[in-house]
Amino acid sequence: MPRHRRVALPRTRGAIARAWRVWLADNLLRGVPARDLEAALLRHAVPRDLAARAVRAAARAPELEVARRSLATAGRQALAGRLRRELLALRGPDVERRETPPADHFLREYYATGTPVILTDLVTRWPAFTRWSPQHLRDRFGAAQIELEAGRAADPAPDIHYERLRQTSTMAAYVDRVLTAGETNDLYLIANNRNLARPELRELLLDIALPPGWFDPSVERAARCGALWFGPAGTVTALHHDTSNILLCQVVGRKRLRIFPPDEPRLLAAARGVYNDLDPERDADALAARGHDLVLAPGEALFLPVGWWHHVRALDVSISLAFNHFTWLNDFEWYKPGTLA
Repeated sequence: MPRHRRVALPRTRGAIARAWRVWLADNLLRGVPARDLEAALLRHAVPRDLAARAVRAAARAPELEVARRSLATAGRQALAGRLRRELLALRGPDVERRETPPADHFLREYYATGTPVILTDLVTRWPAFTRWSPQHLRDRFGAAQIELEAGRAADPAPDIHYERLRQTSTMAAYVDRVLTAGETNDLYLIANNRNLARPELRELLLDIALPPGWFDPSVERAARCGALWFGPAGTVTALHHDTSNILLCQVVGRKRLRIFPPDEPRLLAAARGVYNDLDPERDADALAARGHDLVLAPGEALFLPVGWWHHVRALDVSISLAFNHFTWLNDFEWYKPGTLA
């Protein structure tokens, strides 16, 4: 038998207070018998006739029926999500690593099913894989003006507050800062800096080749929709999800990613916009959540499906590229469960 939720509420005289009405509705929805609720009210010095009337009124309220229907709908959806998670768990704890498949196979097996996969042979074919290094970027693009994030370590939410952390620099000066910074989250080139769209850095795209049939072939589109990530070991991107599918390509250094499916209950409960209040490196709820802990090595690319929660830490000085201009449907801006009250 459900037990009523214990909440510290004020004693009442005369009409039942709003806090009591909320408490009654909450406990009725949880299936607590009316007699137990009346008894609880009596223990809080609510007169017997007032307690009985308040419980009857709460039980008959049309709002309670609406709430019951909404809870039933949410409960069905929660069961469907649990079934999906239980079945997906049969795949095991590892994200599949494989060679790059043809576009139709990738669409059918990974993109359309929202299944992460690591491609082991895509980035290794690029000229960027053998050419790029911090020193190479300094020598080749040293005079180029770039935008960066600085002062991140002193901000509790640098990814959310990226606009106030923006600075400009030459590539040469930034590379020198990275190479002398040690392990830190204080400076970083991130997606919101839009550095790939800068004409001075457009030649970077000549050093890569995205899988045929997967992306819009326009270099202009790749520049607008691509992102350059570059920083020292220790840079962190807080737990969040994106509203599009992304291909994250690791060119230099390693990154550790903790990724979780969109319907992981512990993470949904802590969602805040597209970000999350949990930290997978320290919070028990996130550590207990069912997900994947992986290290993306130089030369590997991760397909990260839309809605998947991910936390990223650079283990070395790291250079990455990310793209989301897939040829298939990839605009899910409406998917923001963290905005729902």
